[in-house]
Amino acid sequence: MNSIINFVLKNKFAVWLMTIIVTVAGIYAGLNMKQESIPDVNMPYLTISTTYPGATPSQVADEVTKPVEQAVQNLDGVSIVTSTSYENASSVMIEYEYEKDMDKAKTEAAEALANLDLPDNAKEPSISRYSMNSFPILAL
Repeated sequence: MNSIINFVLKNKFAVWLMTIIVTVAGIYAGLNMKQESIPDVNMPYLTISTTYPGATPSQVADEVTKPVEQAVQNLDGVSIVTSTSYENASSVMIEYEYEKDMDKAKTEAAEALANLDLPDNAKEPSISRYSMNSFPILAL
């Protein structure tokens, strides 16, 4: 520790020069650094929501959720399929590998659900994507 103190006291010009170099390099790096507060992140998730008015959770699970799961579980790039059945509604979440093109995945899922045989009272399934850009920037 004494050697550092002695060096600083004897070589004031070298210390000033090192301080200026570090400061200039820090300012240069700070001004040229690419920064985003919310970067564009591709979230590999799709959610399929289906409403089935007047149905119990077990009816929704048997008549809506299971057929939807079976239709999408073998699509290309799917890693995990999870589902939840509520009263009057079904939610199926599909997790893909990160390399998957999500626009293509959404069209593939829509094609898989197009010829699905659902009960008469059930509405058409809606497919939605998670996106960091869809979150609100201001809430009042």
